[in-house]
Amino acid sequence: MIKILYVADIHGSNTCYKKFLNALKLYKVDVGIIMGDLCGKMINPIVKQPDGTFHATVLGQNSRAKTEENLVKIENEIAASGNYSFRTTPEEMDILKAEGKSIQGRIDERAANISLSDGKIDDLFKKLVLERMEYWMELAEERIPGSGIEVYMGAGNDDIMELDGLIDRSSVITHADGNKVTIKDEFEMISSSWSNPTPWDTERECPEEEFRQKLEMLASQVENPSTSIFNFHVPPYNTLIDQAPKLSEELVPSTDETIPAGSKAVSDIIRKYQPMLGLHGHIHESRGIVKIGRTSCLNPGSEYSEGILRGVIIMLKKGKMKDFMFISG
Repeated sequence: MIKILYVADIHGSNTCYKKFLNALKLYKVDVGIIMGDLCGKMINPIVKQPDGTFHATVLGQNSRAKTEENLVKIENEIAASGNYSFRTTPEEMDILKAEGKSIQGRIDERAANISLSDGKIDDLFKKLVLERMEYWMELAEERIPGSGIEVYMGAGNDDIMELDGLIDRSSVITHADGNKVTIKDEFEMISSSWSNPTPWDTERECPEEEFRQKLEMLASQVENPSTSIFNFHVPPYNTLIDQAPKLSEELVPSTDETIPAGSKAVSDIIRKYQPMLGLHGHIHESRGIVKIGRTSCLNPGSEYSEGILRGVIIMLKKGKMKDFMFISG
C-alpha cells in the first residue's frame, strides 16, 4: 500500500505550508504532493508613522504596533493568511502609488481594470514571493531528509514563472510541473500548472486548444495510463469539482450562483487516456470526487486564508486506488 497526501492552492500561507510538512509524518504517508497556486495574492504594507508606531490593515482590520514584538506579530498574521508584508514609510508609499496601480495586490489590479505592467510594485511583489518560497525550501531541507517520504511540488496558473527555478534547485523536493515522474518506482505521474483562460489573466493560462496540446505532449509520455496519475491543476469541465461562484461584470463573486470553470481540454485528455487517478485544485469551493470513465478525479478544496489546510489522503495498491479520505485542520 502506498499512501499519498495531496494538497493544492495554499496561496502563500505560511501556516498551511507548515501544516503540510507536519501532516506528512502525522499521517505516515509515503508521498506528499503540493501542486498549484503557491503564490499569495496581496501585499499588506506596514507603514511607519511620525510617532514611531507602525500601521497596517490585516484582513480588513486596522492594526497598530508600538514595539518590535507587536510588529513581528502583525507580520506573522499577514503571512499566515497568505499575504505578503513589507515595512515602509509614507514617502515610499507615495512613490509606489504614483505608478497608478493598486499597492495591495495583483488580483485587485485586474478586478479594478488597472493595467499590470513592469514597475516598482510588480518588482516588489515578485521579491516578496521569492523570499517566501526560499523560506519554504529551507523548511523542507530541515524536515524532509531522513523521513523516506517523496515530496513533489509544482506551480499553478496564478504563480509567477520565477518560482520554477527555486523548486528545481531543491535537493529534497522534486519539481513535478511539466514532467513525468515515477512515484515509489511504481506509479507514473504527469503534472501541469497551466489552465484554460480565466477572468484574471493569470501567469499560466492559454486557449483550450493550446492547453490540449500541452497536455497531450505530457500524456503521450506515459507508458501505462491505467496505473498513472494525471496531476493537472485545473479540474475537468462541468463536473462536481469545477463549480465556481459566478462573477459579475465587475468580477464580484456571486453568493448563490455557480458556473463550471474547469477545462474541456482536461476532460478530453482524461477520457482519452483513462488514468487511474486525476488530482486537481484551482476551484477552492469544489472539494469532492468525480468519476470520468474509470478515472477518479479529486479536488481537496482550499481554505488557505483561514489558515486551514485541506487535503486528501489517497491509498494505492496493485495499480488501483483502494481508498481516500479528505482531511482538514
